[in-house]
Amino acid sequence: MEATRAKSGAGFGQSWRELSHTPTYQVPIVLGAFVALIVGILTYLFDASKAGAIVAATTAEAYLVVFGIVGLIGYAVSKQNVQNGSIVAMIAGLAITVLVATQLGLFAGLLLLAGAIWSLASTR
Repeated sequence: MEATRAKSGAGFGQSWRELSHTPTYQVPIVLGAFVALIVGILTYLFDASKAGAIVAATTAEAYLVVFGIVGLIGYAVSKQNVQNGSIVAMIAGLAITVLVATQLGLFAGLLLLAGAIWSLASTR
């Protein structure tokens, strides 16, 4: 029955209302992915404004953006299947923690990992 449910086309406002009904154990996944994505984008923008031109993104900035998006995908998957979404978020968290060794990278990666572990533990 749930698989055949039609979603309303209310648009962007509806998605924000759904976020308020998010289970507590999924909040660290959203926060970690959002922090990684925003930090990656803002770091690149600050580097570009400092140089006064378009510059090549560093590997840390690229990893933060890419795996921040993967973390948000993990959150979207976890709304339908918590185990699969947690695994995707855990992979993103491990990748950020290992590949981006900055303080903010460790914060975002460990937040994603904590959310994924909490999600798995809460649903078992």
